[in-house]
Amino acid sequence: MMWSTIVTITLFGFGFNYFLNYRDWLDWEKDLVLSINPGSCKTIIKDGGSEDVTHIGNGIVLMSTGFEFFGPPGQIKAVDLNNGNKVMTLNMSNVPSRTDFLSAPHGITTWRDPDTDQLFLYVICHPKPEDRIEVFEVLKPLTLKYIRTITDPKFDFMNDMVAVGRDKFYITKFARFREYNRYNLEMFSGMKFGGIFYYDGHKAREVASGYYMPNGINISPDKKVVYVAEWGTKTLRGFRRDSSNNLAEIWSTYTGTGIDNIEVDPDTGDLWIGSHPITWKIIDPFFGSLPPGQVVRVKMQDNAVSEIEIIYQDDGTNCAGSTAATYAAGKMIVGTVREQTVVCDVKYLTPN
Repeated sequence: MMWSTIVTITLFGFGFNYFLNYRDWLDWEKDLVLSINPGSCKTIIKDGGSEDVTHIGNGIVLMSTGFEFFGPPGQIKAVDLNNGNKVMTLNMSNVPSRTDFLSAPHGITTWRDPDTDQLFLYVICHPKPEDRIEVFEVLKPLTLKYIRTITDPKFDFMNDMVAVGRDKFYITKFARFREYNRYNLEMFSGMKFGGIFYYDGHKAREVASGYYMPNGINISPDKKVVYVAEWGTKTLRGFRRDSSNNLAEIWSTYTGTGIDNIEVDPDTGDLWIGSHPITWKIIDPFFGSLPPGQVVRVKMQDNAVSEIEIIYQDDGTNCAGSTAATYAAGKMIVGTVREQTVVCDVKYLTPN
């Protein structure tokens, strides 16, 4: 009798704790967000979105567009912030004759060879058979030359990556299952099957595990700390990187919003993160509401969080489901899953 009571109380405790965590994650009590603009904003892409964005210098931002699981091939686009926010679709050469090439382009990262100044672009894609990383060289003027495709048996459902060398990168495993029903079961049950992998140019190995839907990933300017946005817990985590490319978690900060892709300001070290302030609106469009958009700036000191501020917020009308943001040339570009891309003038930023 005593043991059954203990088991009942324990199960109730676990169930109640799960309910509280699940309620917080879904933002059940939230419905509206206040509009916040850092200056005048303009829509530069009205359809197709830009799931991830990254600044490659001189006011040029690359974007992965056309994200749709197992859908038609997407595109890599660029916006020139110094030339009237001009949007270009990048031509590709040497591409393989696969009908699913560049299917569902997702997280992107670049790496510049310090010896040759060559710039390489890495794109996570989700064709039906397997996750793939497509590798390009970025040529001048802006075109892409296909180099190779990277696959690995450990790449189940990858989300974002950060390159730390030629064909070497950290990559987040968002979930274990790619099949729709199993993926939903994993997401709604709170299973912590996510992790972080390191690819050394030949094979991948897990360097951090037991996380709930880890999403965006990036690295500090000094290459010593890796930042990961754990979307499932709204937590930003910092990992110390050692000489063997292993990771050890050294701090975590609860952000109160569904943080997505991370961009690092190379000058200040601050993080610019596209976020989802009301989770239930981004995961279930059947409610009939547009998911709101949000950008947070995370101020950093000594590669750790000092302050978090909301730079941009929209109810979904102009920016539905913001996934990424970057700051360059006095402007901020905000990407979404599959809808708009927005550019805003940034009139003021609080000092570090």
